Amino acid sequence: MIKDRLESDPNLLQCHVTGEISNFKHHSSGHMYFTLKDEQSRIRAVMFAGRNRRLRFRPEDGMRVICAGNVSVFDRDGQVQLYIEDMQPDGIGALYVQFEQLRNRLQAEGLFAASRKRPLPAYPTRIGVVTSPTGAVIRDICTTLQRRFPLAQVILAPAAVQGTGAAETIVRGLQRLWRLEHPVDVIIVGRGGGSLEELWPFNEEVVARAIARSPIPVVSAVGHETDVTICDFVADVRAATPTAAAELVAPHLQDIQYQLTQAVARSFGAVANRVQTAQKLLRTLEERPVLQTPKRMIDRERQGVDYIESRLREALVRPVRAARRQYAEVERRLLRVDLQRRMDTAKHQTSALHDRANQSMRRNLERYSAQLDRQIGVLEAMNPLSVLRRGYSVVYDEITDEIISSTAQLSPGQRIRIRVADGTVSAHVNDDGGTYARGEQTRLDI
Repeated sequence: MIKDRLESDPNLLQCHVTGEISNFKHHSSGHMYFTLKDEQSRIRAVMFAGRNRRLRFRPEDGMRVICAGNVSVFDRDGQVQLYIEDMQPDGIGALYVQFEQLRNRLQAEGLFAASRKRPLPAYPTRIGVVTSPTGAVIRDICTTLQRRFPLAQVILAPAAVQGTGAAETIVRGLQRLWRLEHPVDVIIVGRGGGSLEELWPFNEEVVARAIARSPIPVVSAVGHETDVTICDFVADVRAATPTAAAELVAPHLQDIQYQLTQAVARSFGAVANRVQTAQKLLRTLEERPVLQTPKRMIDRERQGVDYIESRLREALVRPVRAARRQYAEVERRLLRVDLQRRMDTAKHQTSALHDRANQSMRRNLERYSAQLDRQIGVLEAMNPLSVLRRGYSVVYDEITDEIISSTAQLSPGQRIRIRVADGTVSAHVNDDGGTYARGEQTRLDI
């Protein structure tokens, strides 16, 4: 009855409630559960996933909101609840909430990091501008560049700077500049001042991500000095105004001329210093004796050459004389030696050693031959085939291959193998202990 009464009240079927969010919980199912409260009262609220997917902001504890929905009772708990169909921020505005949440998310991704910022080219010759072709921004930029750096060429990529669909035109303008056959050196994205709603295209996520992935450095020049947009955080450089952006991207021609003048002056000074240093070195060299009286130095060096030449000659003659003396001494010693007698003695000694070696070899051969004959005799005596050739034989069990050395190892019907000198015979034991031979004679490999 309570539920029916509440749901039939036209004032509660479609109502608006303003309050502060507390105990916010975003369930894994997608539903949002929280409490709306003010200074005097509170009411539980639920917003199902099918409704909250359309929200342009993320609800948080402490946020004041305006909710539209209906009041009913949750049967299980008997709890009066507000079933919300739509919700908007109250006080700070929905756009500002979207701005803060997008800024926090992109900052967490690292799109604002200083390490991503690229320096601007020192002397750009082609400058791209993404802005409205009819606004004052492009005129201010062109005027400033013509005054400061007329060598630069401005390439305009027209785009809408406010209203629905403006963000997409800004992105297309950036892409158009990236694809030019002759690429630009730097890009300015800008527009004049305005309200948060008018500047909103420059707070769109698609524009921020397009600037972040730009292969060319980007300068953000949106609004006046006090206006701040997401583009300002993502761009490589932020300019307070479009005019300031033009001053940032291009140097002043007078500054370049001054720098050139200073460079020329430094070059002349450096050359003058080098010339002075060289002149001082030349004067020092001119004062040296070797350059003032060269003939005296040459004569002294000639005397040194003569001294070295005499020492070289002496050094060459001295070993020759010593070698000659040594040769004469050896020749005299050879003459005193009777070579023929010493050769005859050596031949006699060699012949005697040869005879002694032959006799020793013959004695060793005779001794080794006798030893070999004795070893052969021993081996022949130990050869079992020699025993078999004298009429003996060896009996084996044909199955186990064991030697039969006693009749106790035999049994009737047992198959045996008899080994004689020239082969093997198979047989079996009969009932009375006799044997019957069978099979052919086989060849024995020794």
